[in-house]
Amino acid sequence: MNTVRHGPNPAVEPARILLVDDEPHVLSALERVLRNGPWSVETAGGGDQALEHMARQPSWVVISDYLMPGMDGVELLAEIRRRWPITRRVMLTGHADAGAIERAVNQGEIYRFLNKPWHPQQLLATVRECVEQYRLACANLEYERELCARNTQLTRLNAELEEQVRRRTEALLQSEKMAALGRMAGGVAHEINNPLGGILAFAQVLQRDLAGSGPDIQEGLQTIRECALRCKTIVDHLLSFSRRARPQDHQPVDLNRTAEAALALLRLDVRYRERPVEKEFAAVLPPVLGQDSLLQQVVLNLLQNAFQASPPDRPVYLRTGTDGESTFLEVEDRGSGIPNEVLSHIFEPFFTTKPAGEGTGLGLSICYGIAREHGGDIRVRSQFGQGTAFRLLLPQNGARSEVRS
Repeated sequence: MNTVRHGPNPAVEPARILLVDDEPHVLSALERVLRNGPWSVETAGGGDQALEHMARQPSWVVISDYLMPGMDGVELLAEIRRRWPITRRVMLTGHADAGAIERAVNQGEIYRFLNKPWHPQQLLATVRECVEQYRLACANLEYERELCARNTQLTRLNAELEEQVRRRTEALLQSEKMAALGRMAGGVAHEINNPLGGILAFAQVLQRDLAGSGPDIQEGLQTIRECALRCKTIVDHLLSFSRRARPQDHQPVDLNRTAEAALALLRLDVRYRERPVEKEFAAVLPPVLGQDSLLQQVVLNLLQNAFQASPPDRPVYLRTGTDGESTFLEVEDRGSGIPNEVLSHIFEPFFTTKPAGEGTGLGLSICYGIAREHGGDIRVRSQFGQGTAFRLLLPQNGARSEVRS
C-alpha cells in the first residue's frame, strides 16, 4: 500500500483519496484517472488493510468495491462511518442490486454510488464533490468548536456579570437601608436627648440635696444616673450614626498617625492597657482625605472588637498599606472567627452577637457609614476558628473609589 502523509488542515493541505479493491487492475485503472488531480492517492487491497491505513492517517474520501473477500464494501464503509464520520464514502460495484443499495445506505450512509465500468469524468466529478463536502464538514466542525468555546465564555461572563449585579444591588440596598435608618436614628436621638438630659440633671440635684440620706437612697440615685448615662451613650451613637461627613471638612490624613492615636486612646481603658498589639505600618503611606476624628472612631471600634474577640494572650495585628489605588488600615484578631451565617449581617444596624446589655449593634454600622462617606469601603475576611480581619479601604488623593460589597 502506498501512503503519503499530510497535515490535518483541510484548508491548505491536499486531499487524500483511498481506493479499496481486491483486484489490482481495478486499482491501477482508478489511479490512472485520479493521479493528476489536486490530491494524493493511496490504495488498499481489502477492508482490513484499508482500516490500518485509516488508523495511521485518515483519508478524506474512500472509494471501495462492494464485493471483496472477508470484509465487504458495506461493512468497511460502515466501520469507517463509525470511526471517521466526516470521511466521504463512495461505493464502486458492478453487481449492486436494490437490496445491496439499501444495505449500503442504511449501514454506511454511502455518499455516492459508481457503477463499473465508470466514466472518467463522472469519477473525477464525484471525487471533487466529495473533497468539497469534506472541507465543508471540517469547517462546520471548527465552527461548532468555536461556537462551543464562545458559548462557554459567554456563560462564564454572564455568571460574572450576574454576580457583579448581585453584589452591587446588595451594596445599594445596604446603602439605602443605612441612609433610612440614619435619618430615623437621628430623629429618635433628638427626641430622647431632651428628657434624658432632664433625668440626668434631676438625678444630680437629688444626689446633692439628699447627700445625708441613707445608703439605699444614694445607691438608687446612682443607679438612675448610671442608667441615664448609658442611655446617653446610646443616643450619642445614634447621632454619630446619622451624622454625614461633609467633603468640605475633609483634610489630608495620615492613617499611620490615626492608628497610633486610636491605639493610644484605647490604652487609657484599663481592660486593654496591657493587651499585645503587633503594628505593621507601611513606611511610606499615601495620605487620604477625610475627618481624622471619624476615622479614629472607626479604628477604635475595630480594635475594641478585635480585643474582645481574641484571647488575652494573643496579639491583635494593626496594619497599614496600599491596595491598588486605595490606602488601607487593617485590624486582624486571632479569635474564633465569624460564622458564615452571621458574616452577611455584621454591618446591619442593631445586629449584635454579644450578650444582652453588652452591645448596641451600632459599632460596625457606624464604621461602615463613615467608610462610605469617605468614598471607601470595609471588607472582611474570616476563617471560622482562626480569626477575622477588617480592612478599611480609602481612596488615595481624595478620589472617590467605587465601593464594592
